[in-house]
Amino acid sequence: MHARRRFSVVLTAAFVGWLWISTATALERTAAYLAALESITTDDLTRHVKQLTDEKMEGREAGTRGGLAAAHYLAEALARLRLPPAGSDGGYFQPLPPNYRNVLALLEGRDPERSAEVIVLGAHYDHLGYGGYGLSRGPYGYLHPGADDNASGTAGVLETAEAFTFLPESPRRSILFAFWDAEEKGLHGSKYWVAHPTPAAKRVVAAINLDMLGRLRDNRLIIHGCRSGAGWRRLLCFQNSAALQLEFPWSLKPASDHYSFFEQGVPAVMFHTGIHNDCHRPSDTADRLNPEGMRWVVRMVFSVLYELAEEPNSVPKYRPAARNETAEDERAAENFPKPPDRLGVAWQEDAATAGGIHVTDVFPGSPAKRAGVQVGDVIIRFAGKTIRRDADFFIAVRTAENPASLVLKRPDVEEELELQVELDGEPWRWGFAWRTDEAEPQAVIITHVLPDTPAGAAGLRSGDRVYQVGSKDFAAAEFAQLLKCAAPLILLVEREGRLQTVTLSDRESPEERAKASAMKSE
Repeated sequence: MHARRRFSVVLTAAFVGWLWISTATALERTAAYLAALESITTDDLTRHVKQLTDEKMEGREAGTRGGLAAAHYLAEALARLRLPPAGSDGGYFQPLPPNYRNVLALLEGRDPERSAEVIVLGAHYDHLGYGGYGLSRGPYGYLHPGADDNASGTAGVLETAEAFTFLPESPRRSILFAFWDAEEKGLHGSKYWVAHPTPAAKRVVAAINLDMLGRLRDNRLIIHGCRSGAGWRRLLCFQNSAALQLEFPWSLKPASDHYSFFEQGVPAVMFHTGIHNDCHRPSDTADRLNPEGMRWVVRMVFSVLYELAEEPNSVPKYRPAARNETAEDERAAENFPKPPDRLGVAWQEDAATAGGIHVTDVFPGSPAKRAGVQVGDVIIRFAGKTIRRDADFFIAVRTAENPASLVLKRPDVEEELELQVELDGEPWRWGFAWRTDEAEPQAVIITHVLPDTPAGAAGLRSGDRVYQVGSKDFAAAEFAQLLKCAAPLILLVEREGRLQTVTLSDRESPEERAKASAMKSE
C-alpha cells in the first residue's frame, strides 16, 4: 500500500458472532457454507504468505523477474482451484504496459439475470523488490519481502477464492478474483483493468480491496471507503462474526486499488489493519504477522462477499459525495449539537435553598412564555416529577408528554401555582435523541442519552447505531413511529462494528401509564 468494548453496561442476551442476523439469514447457512468458511485457515494463509515472500520472489517488484514469479504462483494456485481464467490472453494474465500483468479469475454467477453483475475482490501482489529511493523507507538494496504489504491481502484473496469452491453452487452474482500488479507504482494494474475490463460484458456493482491484513492489533480493523456506498457500514457489521472493533474513517484517498473503482462510480471498500514501522522496509517479514487475526479478517471478507454476491438487494448505492468528505466533516458530524429546547427557559440550579430550579430568563414566544412562567419563579414539580436538581428538570422536560403540568413558587405569592404548558417537539419517551445519515439509510445514530431514563439504564451511548427494532429492519424515516410501541423496546445496536441486543423498559408500570393517561383526558 502507498505510504500514507464490548458494551460495559447491562445488555440483554448479547452474543458474539452475529453472523446469522443478516438478511442472508433467510438462506439458513448450510453445512457447505460453514465448510467454506472453515476452509479459511491460518496454515493456508501463512503458507501463501511464505511463498510470496520467499527469496525467489525477490520482493515482487512489478516488471521484474520476481514479480513474474509471483504472477505465475498465483495463476497456478487459481488453476488448481479450477476457477475459470479471466485474463485478456485467454489465460489468467492481463498484460499491461510496460511489462506488468494482472492475474484474474472469474466465478460465474448462477442467476441468469444477475450473473452479468460482478463483485470484485482484489489485492495488489506487487511490492518494492530491493527497495530504492522513493517508496522504500530503507535501508536500500536489501530484499523487501512485503509480508503485510501485501502478501497478506494476496493470501486473503486466494483463501477466499478457495472457500467459494466448497459451495455446491455459485452465488447469484459473478465474482472476479483479482490480483493487481504495479499498485506501488501508482495503482497501474487496477486503473488499467477498469479501463479495459475482462470480461467486457460484465458490470461491476461493488468492489472489495484487501491491503495489509497481517498486523491485526487489539482486534482493530479499519475499513476505508465505507461512505462510498449507502449501506456499507451496516452490511459490514452484520458480517462481523469475530466481533472485531471496526473503524470507518470518512476520508477517501487514492491510496490503494479500491480508489480506482470508486472513481468509476463503483461503491468500494478496503480492509486494512493499520500502518506500522515495518511498512516498506526489509523488516516487513512473515514472522511478524498475526495469522489468527488474518483468519478472522478473511472469514469476514468471505461473509461480506457472499452477502453481496447472493442477496438481490445487498449492494450499497454509490455515493459520489464521499469524494469530498473529510476527517473534519467526520469530527463535525460527531459533535452533536444540543437538542432544541422544549420549554423555553434559562435557569439556575439552587436546590439547596429553593427546592427546585430558579428561572433566570423566559424566551419570547416559547411554551413557557405562553403558559405564564416568569423570571424569578422556582419550578418545584414538572409533569408529576419532583425537581430536586438540575438533571431532574432536564429529564422531566425532555420526556414529558403534552400537556404537561408545571408547579412553581412565585415570589410574594404564598400558594404554589400550577400551570399547564404545551411543550415544543416530541417527548423522549425512552430517553434518547438521534439523527439520520444518507450514507446509513437503514440506521439511526444516537446523539444524546439522558441519565436515569430507559436508554441511560440500558447503557446506550452517543454514536451508537440502531439497526433493528423488535428484530425488524427499518428505513430511517420510519424510526420515530416504531418508538411508539409498547414496552419493552428491543433494539439491535452497533458500537464500533459490534452488534448487541439492548432492551429498554419503561420506568413507569403499565398501571402508572394508564393512570397518567386517564388524568390527562379528564
